[in-house]
Amino acid sequence: MTEEISLDTILANPKIDLDTCDAWPKPAVHNFDRQQAIALLAALAIKRPLLIRGEPGCGKTQIARAAAQVLKMPLATLVVNERTETEDLFWRYDALRRLSDANDPKKGVQDETEYLSAGPLWWALDHSTAKTYNKHHSSKPDMGEKTKNKRSFDNGVLVLIDEIDKADRSVPNSLLEALGNYSFDVPYIGKRVHCNDQQTPLIVITTNNEQELPPAFIRRCLVLDIVLDDEDFVETLSSRGQALFGSKFDDENVYRRIAKQLLVKRRKLRGEGEQRVPGQAEYLDHLEALLAMKKYDPDQDEETAIAELATLTYNKFDR
Repeated sequence: MTEEISLDTILANPKIDLDTCDAWPKPAVHNFDRQQAIALLAALAIKRPLLIRGEPGCGKTQIARAAAQVLKMPLATLVVNERTETEDLFWRYDALRRLSDANDPKKGVQDETEYLSAGPLWWALDHSTAKTYNKHHSSKPDMGEKTKNKRSFDNGVLVLIDEIDKADRSVPNSLLEALGNYSFDVPYIGKRVHCNDQQTPLIVITTNNEQELPPAFIRRCLVLDIVLDDEDFVETLSSRGQALFGSKFDDENVYRRIAKQLLVKRRKLRGEGEQRVPGQAEYLDHLEALLAMKKYDPDQDEETAIAELATLTYNKFDR
């Protein structure tokens, strides 16, 4: 890594105004705490993936975005769903375009490499060869080219594998070798992609704990648990809300009042045995909606607006 980075440099300026992009167009602010910074640097130092566990909306993805920005690492992302296959992290092969070419007498089937594109892990392990197989522009990592926070391949690539618990259990099992050795085979070109030791990647994996991950997969990783404790809940969310919205509200107590209201809702749902509870995402949605509604109804009583919006932002967790 060409950028000099340390725990002190991250914690000296922990507030990060995150870059917006096509995938994340809304402004966001991340505040690094000591535990998060240590986890990221430790994973980078010992070349282990960092598995971040926590409830939906608690800011797991945001940690990866902020880390890529502060470390000036290109960000390669794969958002996992139930159709995701292991190979999607390695490469993409456009079989439909190949079939179309085969049925077109003017074109015919091209060389196999014409249908091959490097996936996120390929870019992370060896960006120089990944550039050769970049048939789809969307496969290239975010370089921060539209912002002042430019990233460099010389610093390594940060790979975000988002919500891996949504994939079939075979996916994390099939990643064991690639994550253990930082290498994988590409059958279409008969070559093996290896990690360039001068550009060690940082692999961040998130899970909402919707299904249990294989023990062998978890052992490959360092694990960071993001827990919104009830004891610190109000203070934690209030500080995050103020970091994002600042003094846009006339009454700064709004941040605490909405957080307290949300805490009551969380405790009520837990008491009823409900696993799904509102968290940071709903809290920030509430603040944003409250701010927006002031434009439409500037004379509305603030307490009434808070109560009415709670029905929209929190009650979706009720059965």
